[in-house]
Amino acid sequence: MKSIKIFFLATVAIVAGLFTACSDDDFKAGPEVDGAQVYFPENVTTQHSISDDVSSIAIPVKRIAKDEALTVAVLASDESGLFTIPSSVSFAAGKETSELLITFDRTKLEDGKEYPLSFLINDEDNTTPYGNRSLDITVMPWPWVKMGTGKFREGWLSDVFTGNMFEIDVTVHSHKSKEGIYMVEEMLGWPYMTEFFGATQEELSEQFSYTPSNIVIDCSNATQVTIEEQWSGITENSNGYGNFMIASAEPGTLVNGVITFPKDGLTAKLVGLDREFSANSQGTFRIMLPGAEIVDYTLSAAYAGMKVSADGETASAVIDFTYGADVTNIRYVLVENELTEAETAMLVAAIADGSAENINELQDFTVGGEKVSAEAVLPGPGTYTVVALPLDKAQKPVSGEASAASFYFPGIGGTSVPNDIAGSLYKVSAYPDAAAYVSEYPDYSSAVYEITGTEMKKIKTYFNKTSIIDNIEIQTGGLTLQDVVDKYGKELNADAMEELATTGKYWDIMINLTPGASYTLVVEATNNYGKKKLIVCEPFVTDIPPYTGELIIGKYGMSYAASAENTFENVFEVIPTVGSNTEFFVKDFAVEDGTQWYATYDSAKSTLTMSGVQLGREDDGNLLGKFTKALTPDQSRGYGIFSFATKESEGSDPIVLTIDPASKQVSALTTDVEVPVADFTVNEIIGALAAYYADGTTITKQSGTTSAAKVQGVRTKIPFSSVRVPGHIGKSLDSRGLQMNATFVRNSDNTNHGVRTLSVKTAKCEPLPKQIGRRADFKIRENLPVLK
Repeated sequence: MKSIKIFFLATVAIVAGLFTACSDDDFKAGPEVDGAQVYFPENVTTQHSISDDVSSIAIPVKRIAKDEALTVAVLASDESGLFTIPSSVSFAAGKETSELLITFDRTKLEDGKEYPLSFLINDEDNTTPYGNRSLDITVMPWPWVKMGTGKFREGWLSDVFTGNMFEIDVTVHSHKSKEGIYMVEEMLGWPYMTEFFGATQEELSEQFSYTPSNIVIDCSNATQVTIEEQWSGITENSNGYGNFMIASAEPGTLVNGVITFPKDGLTAKLVGLDREFSANSQGTFRIMLPGAEIVDYTLSAAYAGMKVSADGETASAVIDFTYGADVTNIRYVLVENELTEAETAMLVAAIADGSAENINELQDFTVGGEKVSAEAVLPGPGTYTVVALPLDKAQKPVSGEASAASFYFPGIGGTSVPNDIAGSLYKVSAYPDAAAYVSEYPDYSSAVYEITGTEMKKIKTYFNKTSIIDNIEIQTGGLTLQDVVDKYGKELNADAMEELATTGKYWDIMINLTPGASYTLVVEATNNYGKKKLIVCEPFVTDIPPYTGELIIGKYGMSYAASAENTFENVFEVIPTVGSNTEFFVKDFAVEDGTQWYATYDSAKSTLTMSGVQLGREDDGNLLGKFTKALTPDQSRGYGIFSFATKESEGSDPIVLTIDPASKQVSALTTDVEVPVADFTVNEIIGALAAYYADGTTITKQSGTTSAAKVQGVRTKIPFSSVRVPGHIGKSLDSRGLQMNATFVRNSDNTNHGVRTLSVKTAKCEPLPKQIGRRADFKIRENLPVLK
């Protein structure tokens, strides 16, 4: 059998069961049984899904002694009172099998509702302790009507495992009484798994099991399609991943019989790990209902600029529409002000049903033209929004492909003010306006952020550790900083924007920060003139908590000379915890990646021990001896810290540092430490970032604010004597989603304003010429790799 390296994440441990034999003296026979020994068979069906034409269910009953005719009493429980159940069951002479026939009026049963029934053979003289005397069944009227064969395209498990992209046929059912509710029969069953993993069912069965499960999708609102969390039917048995659950994280759409979800709009939960992974990162997940046709009704509306008439009397806004190959025309309206999501949705619905005022439609539209421009004479300078819907082949609006764009129109003589957004981070104790909060929010766990700017319309902030923001593509699996702000940024509410407009600044306090950690604030702002700008503020480092213990805290330099030409250098920092003289954090040990490890000081043994637990990842347990950090956005390469206390160690031993009894400084390393780099596309170790061995590693206390050592590059030709990490490894990289590491003191709220469509003169026009040399309003800081 071939090895399925692509998805086996760990070596399967085979545990042999140990059994002890019993002697003849230990054996005790069961009770002797008289009578006919009537029983319900073990394999009797207990779940009955009945169709419309079913009016009875036959429950098999068996007996051992079959010579004579026999009738036995049966007691039954029916909470609904809708089932007719006989009070006895009869056997003909010589027959070992009979039936308990249950009848009902199918029209009185509610589709999708479960009806529990219980039975008991009420004849002690003719039952047996070796067979089932009682039976519980459930009857559920089948609420589904088979529609036919559709198609399902992968986009779910591929964000958890490495697998193939494909599309398979699936059977789809619609709900009888609930319009827009669909069920895909065994969508994620063996055909899906064998295609995804590229292995046979037999091979997969060594690691996975599958229980037939149907996936229900709620498309009752075609623009808000959801999948409630439900079991996929897949269970992983080798590594403790357990049942796999599927759910939607963001609403999807049903357009022309095709169900899709946005990028990262699904989740895959592994119950055994109690971990939820973001899914559909490539936006490929798709279900085509039977008879659906793949069409391209995509539409994008964007403000292209202003056109002034030849006589200089009027100015028009030029809107560029980019559209799919099957769009037959475009309907759009123009409104004053920027719209909320709710207002946009309401206007989309009004355009779709024709109730919106001042609907425009393009003349002489070219199907398949890809792009068209329209101009609109607007009343004057200000912020406007265009909301547009494409028309399908039947000339009907497609709400699911609506596009909206807000813009600032300067008009003739209007001016555009540059975006002057700025932001800074301060200690709470150093910010005069926060004087009243110093005792409540100390500098080692809090920070003030300040935003300044004039004539601002919208501001979003994103705040996280500097190590995450500097390496955002690696941390997120390929998202840019702009993507992260769009997805995770927090928008300032109306009160905050009012304070900024009135005072020229807005400030707030971020709490529950990590002591001794570096944080960065990212701000995206759009001013009243449509100028958008993204800025990355200077990093800010929180203070160290007050400490009066004996262990010398601060930065230490660690060095190991593998040879005269090759030396590994590292600067780590010992950071105290609040209220303790024995519990510490060790930051940047072996690799300067911002990681903080829990550590315990034992004054009697003169040791400082890192157990392998990382700050912020406590639930993951000991992470020594595992590959837990990515080196590339696709997570094909990663590294981890391995610690060896003995020759037999697998790299997960605690890291023990020696403390000099006299100076109370860290003085030596007692365990061997390696930082291997793995390439998961070939499932091999390709080099190392560093190695520090107990024999030869020196540790010295650094004074002041000495800068950290430069992070080592990947050594493909490892200069030390031998690599102790096993040459064949399993993939243990975590797919971690971004999480805010701080909370805002004040919560955001939404504000609404009325929508008034504009009656403006519009017409199809030539697109505006490109502006040669035009530059973006902002430049995102280059994302630095973790390693150089």
